[in-house]
Amino acid sequence: MQQLLENTAAYKLLKAEGEKQRFCHAYLLTLSDGRNLRAAAKAFAKVFFMQSPAFSRIADLIDKESFSDCLFYPETDKKFAVEDAERVGEECALQPVEGARKLIVIADFAQANAASQNKLLKLLEQPPESVAFLLCATSVYPVLQTVLSRVERLEIPPFATEEVAACLSRVYGTKYTQDDIAVCAAACDGVVGVAQSMLEGGGYKTLLADAFSLALCTADKLPSVVKRVGETKQKTQLLSLLRILYRDALLVKTGQRKHVLLQSEKENLEMLAQKRSVAALLYAQEKLTDAEREVAFNAVFPQCIETFAAAVLARNEKL
Repeated sequence: MQQLLENTAAYKLLKAEGEKQRFCHAYLLTLSDGRNLRAAAKAFAKVFFMQSPAFSRIADLIDKESFSDCLFYPETDKKFAVEDAERVGEECALQPVEGARKLIVIADFAQANAASQNKLLKLLEQPPESVAFLLCATSVYPVLQTVLSRVERLEIPPFATEEVAACLSRVYGTKYTQDDIAVCAAACDGVVGVAQSMLEGGGYKTLLADAFSLALCTADKLPSVVKRVGETKQKTQLLSLLRILYRDALLVKTGQRKHVLLQSEKENLEMLAQKRSVAALLYAQEKLTDAEREVAFNAVFPQCIETFAAAVLARNEKL
């Protein structure tokens, strides 16, 4: 994960500011990956101390959350509360122990309620000269506008499928096959933590089967397939995987099999390529964008996927 983060624009920006010793007093790091948010917080926190001669030791302590000048709030799996904000205030009144700067790291700030955010706001408005803040959140929307106006934003967008796959390979080595990794990387919507959970739990196998059931079904079977597949809790992951299926089927149909991502599903992809025209496979990508937009606005998922699949079938019948 560290290697993945170091290649982001947000990390490079913070590192450049550190090299010039021009850190802002407060940053908001956003990463839509709750599983890896705290790890990302540590990776970015280390940047604040890179100029120290004892950086190697400091980095190890930050990983353990035991460096005296880098404090993490709240406790793991807890929400940042008013009491935490009060403790932060007390820490801000104390001078750094080893260097000239103390860093306060807060994750996941998106879970903090308005009262605790407002309590911290007073410190952000008049920050002590020796204290910097690194707020971390999975989403910017729950963060108060008054807080947003007082921080510099560090945004990490979803990662590319290839980046996620490479990260999973580094983390798990040979524990999973490259095909398994490819499926999870394709279905995670650019969120490494989602891919990890799918891989470790084996849920991707059911998701892949559901995606092929929907892609290969006929008009008469569509209602029953939608009724079953529509119950999934992994809505965005299913849509992302469908996009890969149709892409791979198009590659098979146009004789570009060497570029197929899901190499272990050649038989199903051949079948999909035979059953759908080039126009229908291309149209599927367009309709998936519509479905993703509707799901983002809380549309009824079974209705979304039924509309999508019916539209692709209709386009296929035209030729």
